[in-house]
Amino acid sequence: MQPPMFDHCARPADTHLQVPRKHQTGASLLEVLIAMLIMSYGITGIALLMAATLQHSKTSMYQLVALQTATELAESMRANTDGFMADAYGKTDSYSSNRAAATVPSCAVPTRCTSNEIASIDKAQLANRLRLSLPGGDFQMLRNGSRADIWIMWTEPTGATSMASATAPCRASAISAGGDPPRCLYLRAAL
Repeated sequence: MQPPMFDHCARPADTHLQVPRKHQTGASLLEVLIAMLIMSYGITGIALLMAATLQHSKTSMYQLVALQTATELAESMRANTDGFMADAYGKTDSYSSNRAAATVPSCAVPTRCTSNEIASIDKAQLANRLRLSLPGGDFQMLRNGSRADIWIMWTEPTGATSMASATAPCRASAISAGGDPPRCLYLRAAL
């Protein structure tokens, strides 16, 4: 007689293991609400970050425009050193964010402008470009020997105070008593 063969992998039919079933088959309402709360905080944070990024990029754009304009004024004065030395580029009036457009003068003799007339034309054109490219754009210029101290001023949009420290302080005489002080970019140019 042969010994009975046993299959080690096969289970006897009468030995079923009962696995207890859990009664929960999905997420509870409380878990869903907590997940939605966490997601809403994340989405709000992303929206605030995007708004701050847009504001910082706008402030950076204003600073870039101010720097380019100050450099342009310095180059105009270098091209017209007689007008600069005669202090024809000087502008020290107080800041006003709602100043009217400047009238660009013309030369008395159209084919021969004097250095003072060229300086007046340069100043008026620069003031008008600032008014168009910066909110409340204006400038001041003081001659200090053979150096020019240039301040480009503008008004930041409402609520943009986060990058105020990134701009230079304005001249005290430039700021009027009423209203918010402007933001300034200072440039000293040697001619």
